[in-house]
Amino acid sequence: MTGRMVIPTMQARCVGGTTVINSAICFRLPDEILDEWVSREKLQGLTPATLRPIFDELEQFLNISPEAEEVLGMNNKLMRKACEVLGWSGDRIYRNSKGCQGCGTCMSGCVAGAKWSMDRSYVPAFVESGGELYTDCRVEKILTENGKAVGIRGTFIDPKGLKETEKTLEVRAKAVILACGTMGTPVLLQKNNLANSSGLAGRNLCNHTATGLLGFFDEKVCAWDGVNQGYCCDHFRKQGFIVEVFWAPPDVIGIRLPGFGLKHKNMMARLAHIAGFGAMIRAKSTGRVTARRNGWSPNISYNMSREDAKLMQKAMKATADLMFAAGAKMVTPGIYKVPSELHDPSETNKIMEADLGPTCFSPIGNHPMGTCRMSEIPGQGVVNSFGECHEVESLFIADGSIFPNSPGVNPQETIMALAQHVANHIAEVI
Repeated sequence: MTGRMVIPTMQARCVGGTTVINSAICFRLPDEILDEWVSREKLQGLTPATLRPIFDELEQFLNISPEAEEVLGMNNKLMRKACEVLGWSGDRIYRNSKGCQGCGTCMSGCVAGAKWSMDRSYVPAFVESGGELYTDCRVEKILTENGKAVGIRGTFIDPKGLKETEKTLEVRAKAVILACGTMGTPVLLQKNNLANSSGLAGRNLCNHTATGLLGFFDEKVCAWDGVNQGYCCDHFRKQGFIVEVFWAPPDVIGIRLPGFGLKHKNMMARLAHIAGFGAMIRAKSTGRVTARRNGWSPNISYNMSREDAKLMQKAMKATADLMFAAGAKMVTPGIYKVPSELHDPSETNKIMEADLGPTCFSPIGNHPMGTCRMSEIPGQGVVNSFGECHEVESLFIADGSIFPNSPGVNPQETIMALAQHVANHIAEVI
């Protein structure tokens, strides 16, 4: 995402989508966030009581539960220790997995097949029930007749060179459901000149802006051994941020370490003694996704506000406090205007004392959402309370783009629950 600074963001290009390359983290949408959405957007038929049985059903189907103690690994156990020392609330993270071996490669796909991502759960169930799956086919045209969606047309792509082939696909249906993700869905609507007389398709891009810090310990941590994100501190969730354990391959960890040359080399030599904690804020900043004249890659613009930077500052202070409470001897904040190394718990105050703006951090734009906002207020949303586009009958959207704003927790389970809510409605009316 580009603006006054570059903020990396990710979405997968594979069957199963981003569920394949995430950390399997599953949070229910907090009741107070749903109540906020309903009040702000005048949503109908959406209440905690409505979603509760849906959450129950999908959690049973996907085996969503706290990860087993034996695969937590030391990195997660250190955060648990920190929460206990500080008296802050924390818990093992609920994950959609079964038979996890704690190999720590969740972000690049589960090599053991233990993560119940969509390619291993709902997609096979769909095929077994009679559905047809076509891969490497890019949907380019939404077919409409008399203001109603009646099908789609797509072009098959060579998966190696990502080039178009001469093969096409056309499907006719009683309803069309778009789930191209927060970036792809508004681009498809824009290129088809559909459901966008309000100009809102692609606007309201929101995310959970996140960054992290590293801590050095006397004892070995071997953070790659065990679930890479298995514990979180949710003590400050209602204040707008949570802190989760994180880990990544050595090259990514190396980017987060300060210094050059021999100093950096010596730090990397202590990789087995490093732990990683990351802060994720419920960002209020918004951006925009627009279709390019040529091609299908989205053009993404986003500026992190000073208000969000202040919240990030508070979140990073709490993250540093957690790392020292876990027993770290040195913490590397990775924040401009803050010392590159902190050696005592009292020094975390330097994070709050610094005059920090958005460009002082090195964030990532986690969980892009909101570009086809759900709202019943005329001119304020792209879809209604049941995911149907206001301007095109039988054209539904069932992905993270329909969120009114960021929920403050990892959105995977909420996306699935809202998709089920949309599907239930379609089954009743189509």
